[in-house]
Amino acid sequence: MLVFSFSLPFLILLSREVKRTPGLIAKVAAWMLFMRLVDLYWMTRPEFTSRAFPTWLDFVVPIALFGLWLGFFAMNLKQRPLLPLGDPKLAEAIAHHEH
Repeated sequence: MLVFSFSLPFLILLSREVKRTPGLIAKVAAWMLFMRLVDLYWMTRPEFTSRAFPTWLDFVVPIALFGLWLGFFAMNLKQRPLLPLGDPKLAEAIAHHEH
């Protein structure tokens, strides 16, 4: 766990070129999140069962919970404006950032 969740990303992120490439940064971040899930599984699985092998629920439940969270987030996002509509400088900010 120490090698794959800390040492490997640390060594990869020492390179300046990697930090300047958004795609590589995203891959390193996804790897770190995945390893965090593996770490949580490694620490909690023996408490709930006598066998350490994953079952289908170990994969489906996190995906379902993320789907529920994403649906709730999208539902709440539709109900609110994405721009600060009462801001007096909104038109100036939009004009400034248009390319």
